[in-house]
Amino acid sequence: MDDLTSRLHVLRGREVPLGGPRGMTVMRTLPHRDCSLVGPWCFVDQFGPDDVSATGGMQVARHPHTGLATVSWLFEGAITHRDSIGSHVLVTPGAVDVMTAGRGITHSEFTTNDTTTLHGVQLWFAQPDAQRFGDPAFALASTERIEADAFALRAGFGEHSVTGPGDQVVTARGDLQMGVPLDFLEITLDPDIEVTAHLDAGHEYAVVVDRGPVTVGAGERPVVEADGYDLVLVPERSESVRLTAGEAGARVLLIGGEPLGEDIVMWWNFVGRSHEEIAEFRARYQQEMGFEGADGEALDPDSDAARPATEGDLLFGTFPPNTPRPLPAPRLPGGRLRLRGRRPQERREGRGT
Repeated sequence: MDDLTSRLHVLRGREVPLGGPRGMTVMRTLPHRDCSLVGPWCFVDQFGPDDVSATGGMQVARHPHTGLATVSWLFEGAITHRDSIGSHVLVTPGAVDVMTAGRGITHSEFTTNDTTTLHGVQLWFAQPDAQRFGDPAFALASTERIEADAFALRAGFGEHSVTGPGDQVVTARGDLQMGVPLDFLEITLDPDIEVTAHLDAGHEYAVVVDRGPVTVGAGERPVVEADGYDLVLVPERSESVRLTAGEAGARVLLIGGEPLGEDIVMWWNFVGRSHEEIAEFRARYQQEMGFEGADGEALDPDSDAARPATEGDLLFGTFPPNTPRPLPAPRLPGGRLRLRGRRPQERREGRGT
């Protein structure tokens, strides 16, 4: 990929089974081999519309996170969220669900029994080094759908201004403050409608396409065509982005934020700053969940020791009894985990073209 200031780039989603090889399939656009960060956003999964009767929907048992925040945004269906700090809530369309992992948290996510179709997006943003060992937290907030002439807005984070047909200017603002400058705006367009979203030139942005096709433009650069499950990287230092829906209309998410300014190591559900740190997070989780002993050897699943810990200095907290068994962490790869940044490492080190 050439320099991220020169043109728009379309990243195609790749299929990933959620929660294991028999899980619901999601389409993942971040991280990508060509770009790992958009502002602090480091992970984007799109799912659905998913027929829950055929796939079972989202069935993700207890699992860990460190150094990041998860964001759930639904278009259809509902999810039950439970975590190790005592949260147990219903997530529905029109709400933004944010779980901040800090030094460590575990949670589970299950489609509700009355959900027939599940459709939405889940994202992560990396916490800055100064915040990533803070206390875990959870927040759930309602958002307002703002109707305009031929388009609608719904803001999760940040303040936004969009110019539509007839030069009408519509603003939307997300109420949650996360300690880092974030942008998150849902834009729904009627057929053949063009709008211009105004940007902070100091932030990095991407357009996540839920429903298209949509034509995306920025300044005088050539436009690109994108469709569902695509992510379009907006050139850095752009002051606006144009979105033009096709004859079927479109729905996109505009995500962005202030550049993180740090490289991260991201593996499985952990974000850290080194291979050794990730290895320690994994070992601690495996021990607290009763999968491995302090020596790293697997425990007999029928032994008393092979149960999640319920007392002591627990990094990943506790869960109520009679909930599904936690997910075990996969084995670390044979080589060292590498740092990720906005651009591929070889290009930042001058080895690419």
